[in-house]
Amino acid sequence: MAKSEVSQLPQRAFNTVVHRSRMGIKRVQANAGQLIQIPIAATAAYAFCVYVLGHPYPFLAAVASAVGIGPVADRRLRRATEIGFGATFGVLVGELLVNVYGTGIWQLTVTLAIGLFIGTMLNSGGIFITQIAVQSVYVVVVPATATTLAFPRTLDALTGSVCAILLALILPRDARKVPRGLAASMLDEISAVLQMMSRALRDSDAALAQRALTRARETQDIIDSWGSSLKISKEAAKINARGRHHAAEVTRLSRAHTHADRAMRTMRVIARRVVGITEFGVEKPIIAGYVGSLSEGSKKLEVALRRGTDRALAEAALAEAASSLDPRAEASWDIHDESLVLLLRPVAVDLLEACGLTNEAAQKRLPALSEDTRDTDDPPAE
Repeated sequence: MAKSEVSQLPQRAFNTVVHRSRMGIKRVQANAGQLIQIPIAATAAYAFCVYVLGHPYPFLAAVASAVGIGPVADRRLRRATEIGFGATFGVLVGELLVNVYGTGIWQLTVTLAIGLFIGTMLNSGGIFITQIAVQSVYVVVVPATATTLAFPRTLDALTGSVCAILLALILPRDARKVPRGLAASMLDEISAVLQMMSRALRDSDAALAQRALTRARETQDIIDSWGSSLKISKEAAKINARGRHHAAEVTRLSRAHTHADRAMRTMRVIARRVVGITEFGVEKPIIAGYVGSLSEGSKKLEVALRRGTDRALAEAALAEAASSLDPRAEASWDIHDESLVLLLRPVAVDLLEACGLTNEAAQKRLPALSEDTRDTDDPPAE
């Protein structure tokens, strides 16, 4: 047994690398706009300070603009404002105090303490306070370059902050774009995990079942990013008139997010069951077909979410898949088979609700449970 596990380590390592690479590519695709804007804004702010203000090394201009935009799409206007003005205020505090008592060890301590105190009084946001602390420390520690302007580094930080804020206003985000992409990525993962479990049950492949479980466990990052993107979309609608027209779709995507999250949580439980079942070496073609049908319906939902089109085809496919989920369909099934089919039922309901159905309408797509099955499912009386 130990030798078998050791021999599987290279394959597991390869699967992990492939999965992490795939997730990384999806993150790059989701945040490509941000990644492109950072060098543009940083270069513009740096060039303005060099050629217009005459500053020889406006380091803080590039830093403030790059950090204000950030590499991840996340509340751009608010973050750019907090980071930008926090950085500018921190530099201003540092420069004022340096002009009063110079630089040194104890000056660093006093400047940092004063900056944090003032920042906390002005704003409770952690980003704002952190920027004040970081930039005030930089001003005390790094000597200023010679220039004829007063408070040159404050001007640098302000220039970078303004660049970040202007980009957030000039290039407003489509409120639907990122949530659509992340929704499609999540449904793609749901479809893929279901397909892997279907093949594992059909071929009694314990290794494939284990890979499906691992993949299911590593989807939380997409769910969290999807949830964050929906919050960002609300902000985009506030600062972008066009975004207000997309509010209805954002609401539908938010509903889909809730139910996709629930479906994946249940699927992780199912994946653990599938690992145990496949270890017995018995093929389960009928249940594999059920899981495969759910996978096909999830794929249709993924396409609808990605394109922002009608979900009727996905609803029809998932409804057909749900209609077959009867835990007593085969007399030869044991308790493991029946419990697995029972667990597939809430997955089908959640996916149907992600299509837009109400819970009651989704439940009606399932075959009715027999009385003895209901009795088995009921909790014991206290």
